[in-house]
Amino acid sequence: MRPDPANAADFDSLQQHVIALFPPELDKLVVSAQAQQLEMESLQRTIGSERFFFVVDLVKFAMTHSYGVQRWLGYSEKEFNLKKYWSIVHPGRQKALLGVALQLYNTLCTGRFALEFMVQRYSSLVALRHYNGKYLLAKKTSSVFQYDKTNRLTAYIDEFTLIGDYNGEALNPVFFNNRGEHELERGGIIMQQVVEQFLGMKIFSTKELQTARRLAYEPGITQAQLAAELGVAVSTIDTYCKRFLHKAREFFHHDFSTASEAAAFLKKEGLL
Repeated sequence: MRPDPANAADFDSLQQHVIALFPPELDKLVVSAQAQQLEMESLQRTIGSERFFFVVDLVKFAMTHSYGVQRWLGYSEKEFNLKKYWSIVHPGRQKALLGVALQLYNTLCTGRFALEFMVQRYSSLVALRHYNGKYLLAKKTSSVFQYDKTNRLTAYIDEFTLIGDYNGEALNPVFFNNRGEHELERGGIIMQQVVEQFLGMKIFSTKELQTARRLAYEPGITQAQLAAELGVAVSTIDTYCKRFLHKAREFFHHDFSTASEAAAFLKKEGLL
């Protein structure tokens, strides 16, 4: 049975799960080493603009190349690896990032979609801890870097551009291609799987999520209006909001001021 890291944000569980996705023998790899090298050399010329990148070999679930990490995050390039990367992601972002990554791997490493070198891309915001302890916000773009003839993704490249200090921004996931066109089918399938996985964790009750959805999609709705719609007392809605706010603060390690703010955050995460 494959390891299932759905309820564990630790690197070792995720590593075991991803490695188990691949058969003992892969089909012939499609992308030439020369094409990969040219792409990395091109990216190396941009690291002077608060940019860095690394390549991940999914078959081994290990980082194979990294450039600019020491310059912009302060960690030794020789010591920086994939496990270290996961450890410096903000605690409030780790579970959401894990959820999306898990479904990306489950979908793209199994040959479900046709792949092309540096064409299909996934972008999100991520908060990373600098060596000095401060959390920085970065835009992360992941692109197809290697795959086999059965369209199993075997390697991807992550490009990062630092934006500034982290102030609790949501993940804001976007799936697109190298022409800037949104990949609606692929992205929709993956995010639906993320939502199902999130709901399966049962962090929030059904009533709490129902209330949160109304707060997220109808800003300004009052507790009295919610109570009338759901056929419960205003005090009950107030209890749902308080419980939702408390759980959201604990789960995302963020001090949301109101239930509406927390609900809007989950909407941006793609979880509502």
